[in-house]
Amino acid sequence: MRKVALMLAVGIMAVSSAVLAHDPPDELEIAVQFPAGSEPTIDGDCSEWDAVIPPAQYYLLGDKFYDGDHNRGGMDPSSQTITTRVGWSAATQKLYYCQSVFDDVHVVDRGDSYDWYDDDGAEPMFVALHLADQEIRDFRDAEGVNPQWGFNYAVPKAASGDTWMVISPCLACEWSLNDNEQHTFRWAFDGAEFGESTYHYEHEMRILDNYPIGLDSYDDYSSFTWREDVSDGEIIHGTFRNNDDDADGSIDRWHTGRLGLGAFGLGDWYLEESNEDLPWDTATSVEAQSWGRIKAQY
Repeated sequence: MRKVALMLAVGIMAVSSAVLAHDPPDELEIAVQFPAGSEPTIDGDCSEWDAVIPPAQYYLLGDKFYDGDHNRGGMDPSSQTITTRVGWSAATQKLYYCQSVFDDVHVVDRGDSYDWYDDDGAEPMFVALHLADQEIRDFRDAEGVNPQWGFNYAVPKAASGDTWMVISPCLACEWSLNDNEQHTFRWAFDGAEFGESTYHYEHEMRILDNYPIGLDSYDDYSSFTWREDVSDGEIIHGTFRNNDDDADGSIDRWHTGRLGLGAFGLGDWYLEESNEDLPWDTATSVEAQSWGRIKAQY
């Protein structure tokens, strides 16, 4: 009920800020606010997110994903399930997510380092501006800057090379592959590394405002501008895409919302106010997030 009430409360704000600024329309996901000092440790262990309950309010599950033909709800839980949790911190001014992906077989066999999209992997994409797709295109043209911030990764590293992660706008920029003040990414898995398993992708990042269009190189991020004034009640765009290589030559590509060319993704995430009812100091063990429990949610 709280999620429904929240959606009603922010509905007027969402409509007034940008007409049709999101996809799917009339849907709003919640990014939980971590209290200062309770932000998750980025280590590929989602157990710190156990305090973020109930799942119906905070978890984005596989039934919300679309297939390549934009049909929704067709994910086969015996083949793949996805649990996504998103949060933010006013104290750190960072965005966080932890995504757990159960797969009946985890595949990393791409023939070229840059073909990460041909393996099991993920593509989260974010835009801090709450604008419609065409409005973001117009913003880029008028301001000469790009507000898109996307990540692509397929782990473990392929035998073909070390390029396991790509960050928009970088193609294997050295800084993008290492932890730094802009982002930290960790992953881990339960089960068989290349068999039935649940992979956990955990990430923290500063919230990008924009970077200049047309630079010859993005070898560093000195030209990037970051948000330092994010507050509760804001809505940002966030879209998740997951690739499922079934090891038989077929790849299923699942995504939340339309992947617009102007905005990468237009899903709405509401940056929630502090929720004092959540049990931040009594999070349960990592076993609670096993793939068995995740599958049982479907």
